Amino acid sequence: MRVLLSARVLVLLGLIASGAAPAESLDGALQQHVRAATFEVVQKKPEEDPAITYDRPLPLELIPFQQRNDKYRSVGTAFAIGGNRYVTAAHVFLIGAGSQYGPLQLRDAEGTVYSIDKIWKFSDTQDFTVFSLRAEPKGVQPLELGSAPALNAVVYAVGNALGEGIVIRDGVYTSETPEEQNGEWQWMRFSAAASPGNSGGPLIDGSGRVVGVVLRKSQSENLNYALPIGRVSGFREGEGRLGGRAPIRLPIIDASETVDENATVTLPKTPDELSTEVLGISIQNVEHGQRDLLAHNSDRLFPRSASSSQLLHSEIRAVFPRVMREGQDGVWVAQAEQTSTAQLDHNGLIELSHGITRLRKPDDVPLASLYADTKLYMDLLLKGYTVRRQVGSETVKVTSLGKAASVTAHTDAWGRHWQVVSWNEPWSDEVLVSIRMPTPEGYVSLLAQTPSGFRQVAIDTELLLLDYIYVSLGGTLGQWQEYLAQKSVAPKALDAYRIEVDPAKRVYFHSPRCELSVTPSLLPLSRESELWLRFAFFRDGDSVVWDVGGLTVGEGRQKPHFVAFWRINRPDADLPERFQNTWRKIQAQEFPYNGTIATANGATHADTVADVPGGDTANAAVRYTLVVEVEGDQTQDVVAPQLELLKSSFKTVEH
Repeated sequence: MRVLLSARVLVLLGLIASGAAPAESLDGALQQHVRAATFEVVQKKPEEDPAITYDRPLPLELIPFQQRNDKYRSVGTAFAIGGNRYVTAAHVFLIGAGSQYGPLQLRDAEGTVYSIDKIWKFSDTQDFTVFSLRAEPKGVQPLELGSAPALNAVVYAVGNALGEGIVIRDGVYTSETPEEQNGEWQWMRFSAAASPGNSGGPLIDGSGRVVGVVLRKSQSENLNYALPIGRVSGFREGEGRLGGRAPIRLPIIDASETVDENATVTLPKTPDELSTEVLGISIQNVEHGQRDLLAHNSDRLFPRSASSSQLLHSEIRAVFPRVMREGQDGVWVAQAEQTSTAQLDHNGLIELSHGITRLRKPDDVPLASLYADTKLYMDLLLKGYTVRRQVGSETVKVTSLGKAASVTAHTDAWGRHWQVVSWNEPWSDEVLVSIRMPTPEGYVSLLAQTPSGFRQVAIDTELLLLDYIYVSLGGTLGQWQEYLAQKSVAPKALDAYRIEVDPAKRVYFHSPRCELSVTPSLLPLSRESELWLRFAFFRDGDSVVWDVGGLTVGEGRQKPHFVAFWRINRPDADLPERFQNTWRKIQAQEFPYNGTIATANGATHADTVADVPGGDTANAAVRYTLVVEVEGDQTQDVVAPQLELLKSSFKTVEH
């Protein structure tokens, strides 16, 4: 999702433009002066974390010598304007916001590094920052400020070449173009080449005077942009301004909310103080935008929307989690997405689709160990979810991110307990976030990789989506025994259930709505047998609940032999005919709900309908269907007794 802060950090390491050309006829002494007053903006690289491992040694020899051996990374350019004042681009400054790297500093041609003291001017819309240093370089001579030259005059872009020194390249001052939002000022456009890292450097005229601050490249032309230096010198010291406009969207609904940001901050502030405040304002605006989006479309949202009714009456038998969203026709759906699967040793599995994952732990990993060890969890996940590190021209697969950097808890609107877990990726200054829910077989989760400064925005967005996740709980009976022993992980809905799992004797489920007892006489049971609680959303009086809408007990993962029940609500009058027809057949106990067998896909199944308490079927608001499926082509005489035994083992509690 695009957010306000993204416009400030997408540029990150600066401009990408055309190839270099030698500076045309700029006096040698003047070049020396300009170079001495221009600095790299750098950050100290984090130390290599030994807990992070890869599938092969990093081919560091592919990185240029200078970058490979530099303890700092170059992120931009700055220049001196006098009185212990220096200028760079605001988006260069914001690279340090929330970064895993060290604080932004200046570095001169001799490699001496200088710490930034205070920020005195800041404008993210005009994209500049004015700051002071704790200790100035000795003998630095500031650059003289000038005004825009005549069109087609020669100008020079000055900046660092990714840690390889300050370069000066010539071009032509070609044109001006209005600021995009309100036309408040004119951007300068020029043809002098710029490299990654030039952002924040000076654009100078033939006399060495600063006429602009180099900022970015045109997306459609081989031209670069600069802010006129007069916009910087004329800005009041002691003030910072934030502004911008961006659409806020969520993947659950086709709607947007435009957020206009217009804020001021009092300066001077330290870089940490200002970046914290800027991030806080941006995060707050995104959160307000998301809340407004939901509030302004509340009548369209699940489950309040009238178009939610079909989903509230649907039987979804998915093992893999689904995202509920408003379809193109306005009807809410929870469609299955195509997934990819990675098999793990000892019957483990990772299933993925669009940032959603399902982890079935290997049989030799105790569930309690998986829940307690964030390293173990991510190590398993990385066997199916690929994280790579770019090293020169190659990418290397990450095999471990070590223990998580942070773990917090969140309970969604339906009482489901999630953990917000994040791991640092210091080589890219990114964070991998997993918002995960414990299940009997392992975890289901939402994954997001985001720049470090976006961490909270990404988490807040994912937390909003949790309320729209359709998920069931299931696993082998052995896994269920482990899961039920972990008292704190189960969703709140399970507080109202009584679940007993003894693979040698029975599986018992009791809720305020129904109960079922499955014994070996009904279905062969073992630790490898499976129990799935098919959670659904449905109306309960005047409210909507997340509760068990179906239950399946199967003989084993690879064996098509199971018993099940499904909860069916009386359909609303305006629901499509297929819902009305199903209800009529259930009430009349017509095929397929009359116990008659049917065969499909090498298995035989039969369905019937459970009795209603008190026998008042005509006025029943809820009915339960019962299913038996056995392997192979079986006769009615074989299946019917099992169906009758299932019916006697099931009891409807609710009316």
